[in-house]
Amino acid sequence: MENHLTIEPRFCGPRNSGNGGYVCGRLANSVDYIAEITLHQPPPLSREMKIIAHQESLQLMHSNEVIATVKPGVVDFKAPQAPDFNVALETSKNYLGFIEHPYPYCFVCGPKRESPDALCIFPGKTSNGEMIAAPWQPDKLLSDEKGHVKNEFLWSALDCPGGLLVLEESNKILLGRMTAQVKHKVGINEKCVVIGWLKGKEGRKFYSGTAIYSESKGLCAVASAIWIDSK
Repeated sequence: MENHLTIEPRFCGPRNSGNGGYVCGRLANSVDYIAEITLHQPPPLSREMKIIAHQESLQLMHSNEVIATVKPGVVDFKAPQAPDFNVALETSKNYLGFIEHPYPYCFVCGPKRESPDALCIFPGKTSNGEMIAAPWQPDKLLSDEKGHVKNEFLWSALDCPGGLLVLEESNKILLGRMTAQVKHKVGINEKCVVIGWLKGKEGRKFYSGTAIYSESKGLCAVASAIWIDSK
């Protein structure tokens, strides 16, 4: 298990903090269970943080402040079927982030980033309006030693599509909690479709679901998230 974690500026969400999905994925690498990760405050960039193990949880610490907490979780829902890759290519043309985006340099969905430096997942609404979908072909820079996409990049891809739906109701949100389960590894350059949908709202909290489908394996990963309206 890693004892320290430093987030490079490349992996930002907002310009001054780490992308929530990427940070959660790095922390999930330290445990062997389905991880439920709560972000208590934005993870700083270029700062060494400590990962402290407790009996049934982990904490990510910086300057005696808790940045995140990791504990066992469950993903207890079924993901809807994703459109095929070519349909996702078309829906991506309608990505609202091309018009306005609060975090334009986000590692996952920022329109001012380019592949392979970033994931460039740009989801648009499907024809029935029930979800958003984007095509994704992971670059070799995301590969582990076996030719699969690293876990932290799958978590990254599962992050933003949920939040982008929330942005339709609030233009300033932050990831509060994320739970993800990777069912199958994703190969480099494999044609994938990433989807997101809203599950509900309660006060300043929004609940979303996301999933990754690959052309060869079908459903590969699912996640649920809680987003906080930070206005």
